[in-house]
Amino acid sequence: MEWFEYMIFIVVFIFLLWLFIGLQIAMMIVTPHPKSIDETMLEETERDPSMIPYLNNHLTNEYHIKSKFNYPIHIYEMIENKNSKRFVVVSHGYTYSHHGTIKYAKMMIKLGYNVILYDQRFHGDSGGKNTTLGYYEQHDLNMVISHTFQKFGKDLFLGTYGESMGSATCLLEQANDDRVKFVISDAGFKDLKVLVKSQIKAKKLPPWLFYGIVNVFVWLISRSNLSKVSPINAIKDSSIPILFVHGKLDDYIPYQHTVDMYDAYQGKKMLFLAENQSFHTRSYYYNQEEYFSILKEFNDEYLEN
Repeated sequence: MEWFEYMIFIVVFIFLLWLFIGLQIAMMIVTPHPKSIDETMLEETERDPSMIPYLNNHLTNEYHIKSKFNYPIHIYEMIENKNSKRFVVVSHGYTYSHHGTIKYAKMMIKLGYNVILYDQRFHGDSGGKNTTLGYYEQHDLNMVISHTFQKFGKDLFLGTYGESMGSATCLLEQANDDRVKFVISDAGFKDLKVLVKSQIKAKKLPPWLFYGIVNVFVWLISRSNLSKVSPINAIKDSSIPILFVHGKLDDYIPYQHTVDMYDAYQGKKMLFLAENQSFHTRSYYYNQEEYFSILKEFNDEYLEN
């Protein structure tokens, strides 16, 4: 083999390796392995044995609606007071299911809200071929909200509550939906591009070299754009009350993401940074009194008028 043939071989090999790594990262992002309903039920039972019985005792209805993209969205209603017009729709996190949001439903029901849980696309009992971490999920949430208004009345006082990916879903959706009167964001990321670059860096790879090709493959697989999933941009023109929550020990999405969103937001806002064993989406479990206290303060200050 001549030297130039050897060089061509090396260049082609490096190029193909670059493509392969980019494809693998893209597939990890949009086609992960979500936990099954049984797995999330078991995890929640291990964390707090009261959660699944609470859901079973308060679940009043469950059914599917069809998304605008023609897959089913599974909905779980927890209607405590049929005469109440106060509703909250809760969105769960990445690779999980509605079971992860029972803890939030429990607190909101205590504050007098009726609660709508659902499984996001590609998760739980909902359909969809992939996840897009908010890009398409915001439209599914909009459909759930529209269905809630159609079913329970046009005069609802309705907000949204999201955890991790669910936070992004809620913050993106509210930017184009004036029916949403408040948002509660727990363990959210401020910008998916920033988060993905940090994850690429954590794999000991240079983000400047791989982010672009990862985004290309994400587009080819899911027709979504990582760079368009930016909650911090979605709230720049908003004014509704937002409660920002994050655990200081979060080892997946650093709590600085939430601090940056809180600092940038110009509307009515509150911030709660949990301390005790507050790993990713775990702020509630070991900080229950503090969490509910700030949630009640947020409700009393901004949502009771």
